[in-house]
Amino acid sequence: MSIVKLRHSAFIAAIYILIALVTLTAATYAWFSFVPYTNVTPMTGAVGGGDGSLLISNRPDGVFDVTCDLILSSNTQTLQPLSTADLQSFYTATAQTPAGVSVKFASADSIVDTSTIHGTVYLKSEGASHDVYLDRPGIFFGGDAQALASLRLGLRITSVNGTYTHIFALDDAGNTSGAGQRLTVETSGTVVSSIGSSGDAVLVQDPAVQLGRYWAERTEDQITPGQEALCRLALDETASVEYWLYLEGCDINCINDVQSRDLALQLAFSGVSAVS
Repeated sequence: MSIVKLRHSAFIAAIYILIALVTLTAATYAWFSFVPYTNVTPMTGAVGGGDGSLLISNRPDGVFDVTCDLILSSNTQTLQPLSTADLQSFYTATAQTPAGVSVKFASADSIVDTSTIHGTVYLKSEGASHDVYLDRPGIFFGGDAQALASLRLGLRITSVNGTYTHIFALDDAGNTSGAGQRLTVETSGTVVSSIGSSGDAVLVQDPAVQLGRYWAERTEDQITPGQEALCRLALDETASVEYWLYLEGCDINCINDVQSRDLALQLAFSGVSAVS
């Protein structure tokens, strides 16, 4: 990794939402409700990376700035466990063994907007092309160990160069050493990729990776790019970033212990001027 000195500021592109959770009656499968505050003031900050700026908007034809208000795709009322291997198709458990191992599933595509935190923002690479990273100082998901251990962040970035799909586990966003565990599907470390007509699941290796490979570390006057970029944006390009924050129901930490948790979401992106 290299150190890039600040010259002209490229700014953090951040979205921020605080979520208050309410306690529910215990269920075999973890789930909880929340009340989202969608009119909060986004966080902001300056990050480095050479010439140009990375700007953000909640509309493709809107005003681009260093922050934008978060607009969810719908009024989510219940955050409940889903499983996905690609952010294209989501599934929910319909039958479990007495031990709580899920054995039958159904499509959950119709309830994604009411069962996840879901929305879209738009990034603009102004004045230069940029490699885009997650901004380490600006990203935050709350400090609860059980929530961090069972949640996933999904990003689908659509640019002129194609579509980039990322699924992140959040364990390295905080301390998850105290999180409880239990087998939730027949094979640990797998998620549902498809189902048969009888509801039997095809399980594949969990595609989630840790955030750390993709985030840029930042100090007051310099930025250290991550090991891998989320994408590269061309000069003056605008790309859409669709995001999901959801409970991965096949995760060994997605158990009843995750109910009634305080959760915060702050996403932040760093842009570093790209070298061809």
